[in-house]
Amino acid sequence: MATPAKILIVDDERDLVDAYIRLLERLGYRCVGAFDANQAIEMIDAESPDLVLTDLSLPDNSGVDIVRRVHAKLPATPIIVMSGHNTPGLHEAALAAGAKVSLLKPVSIAELRRVIGEALAR
Repeated sequence: MATPAKILIVDDERDLVDAYIRLLERLGYRCVGAFDANQAIEMIDAESPDLVLTDLSLPDNSGVDIVRRVHAKLPATPIIVMSGHNTPGLHEAALAAGAKVSLLKPVSIAELRRVIGEALAR
């Protein structure tokens, strides 16, 4: 039996991280959470996640920097970015840095499930 994929979830909204972890673990994934960019970078190095789901707006840094870090260290790892703001250029910058998908919050459970499944299937 295959080991379930490990997903790193990064968002400064702790309740949202907890909700995503509960949801994704019910779907069979292993999850770890980080609440800022510095913690996320430490977890990328320590955990080597199979997928990273990150907010683009973090208090200590940009989610684009997380995308760059993951893409440099784990180039085959899919990265999904989310933002509650449709800031011109931000989503494009994340995609240019290596993110596979950019989503606008709020993201439905069905959409999140679909996007994660597709990203891990590649």
